[in-house]
Amino acid sequence: MRHMLLTVLALCLMWSPTFGRAEDVPPRPKVTAELSTETVAVGQPVVLRITVLVPTWMPSPPVFPSFETPNLMVRLPERASGPVSQKIDGQTWSGISRAYRLYPMVPGRFTMPSQQIELVYAAPPTPDPVSTSVTLPELTFVASVPEDARDLSPLIVAQGLTLTEELEGFEDTLAPGDAVTRTITTKVTGTSPLFVPPLLAPFANEAIQPYPKEATVTESENRGILSGVRVDTVTYVARYGGQVILPEIQVQWFDIENDAIVTETLAEHRFHVDGPAAPREPLFTPKQITILAGAAVVLGLIVWGFIRYVWPVISLRRQRRKEQYLQSEVYAASLVRAAIQARDLHETAHARQIWERRTTPAADNDVDAFEQSLFEIGRARFGSVSHSGEASWNDVMARFEALRTARLAVSKKAGSGQKLVPLNPF
Repeated sequence: MRHMLLTVLALCLMWSPTFGRAEDVPPRPKVTAELSTETVAVGQPVVLRITVLVPTWMPSPPVFPSFETPNLMVRLPERASGPVSQKIDGQTWSGISRAYRLYPMVPGRFTMPSQQIELVYAAPPTPDPVSTSVTLPELTFVASVPEDARDLSPLIVAQGLTLTEELEGFEDTLAPGDAVTRTITTKVTGTSPLFVPPLLAPFANEAIQPYPKEATVTESENRGILSGVRVDTVTYVARYGGQVILPEIQVQWFDIENDAIVTETLAEHRFHVDGPAAPREPLFTPKQITILAGAAVVLGLIVWGFIRYVWPVISLRRQRRKEQYLQSEVYAASLVRAAIQARDLHETAHARQIWERRTTPAADNDVDAFEQSLFEIGRARFGSVSHSGEASWNDVMARFEALRTARLAVSKKAGSGQKLVPLNPF
């Protein structure tokens, strides 16, 4: 009887579903991430939906990573997170789904890197909480500019945009001290108001002094559509007499729903300030005048010092060099050439005497040839012989150059042949 009971127990254990295997490993949480589109226009949203599922329940919400990326605005609208459930392998899994909206601010490729989601859930078969992390896959999308909007600057791609204006204290004629406040309100739908640029740019006018107020930007969301308002305010205080023109304001934006460029315009405003003209700025400020006066004094001292001490030395050296040149053979030779070129026989003879005193005598045949050429000139001028004067004077110049070359050679040879006296003759 006892043996039969043991046999029945063994058979029951064999047919048991847990017989012969280890304790079941609790299933891991599951995570999915998907983008609503792979291409989008700049300024328009891409929906990033992340779903986290566990086989039981989560006692606390999961911790999502930051998806902040350069040139990408990340927004989590209200009611963007909510509970979800899904049948997996016949079992009901529960979790949370969250939908982010990503707004690219520039064209290009955007990559959301792989990141971790930290969570706590009840791991079956016990209800004890277990901490773990799940990995998000890497996601990529591309932002581009619509073809018709490529020339817009700045680029605003939206579903709607309106401009309104308010003028406070405006009159056709103002007195100095009066003020005009201009407020521009820009309402945009389908994108962030951050894409709207400052609309009240500064402009130069001596009659007024502008006091800009920091712009206010407010975002709002309605059923997943991002909208917002930008308010620009500038107060202009009248200072001096003159005409003032508050310039026209024009904004061009691309209507994404109708694929068209729309222009919003606010008209210019003119008023006159009845007051004295603005004083003219002096050519130089007192500080600049002081600097210039100091520079003039320093420059005067430098000039005085140069004239008093440097210029006399320079003049003396120049005078000495000039005297050395006037006593040189080169200068005397130039006198001879000038006289020959002037066809002046008397001046040629006088210049020759000066030149010969500054040279070393050469061979007699060179001297005779030069004198013979001068003799031919004299005989042609004062005698009965007639011949070409041009050819004769050319011959005189040629004979002089030959004589000068010979004398310079003799002078060089004589100078190089001098020897130093021995220091110790013994």
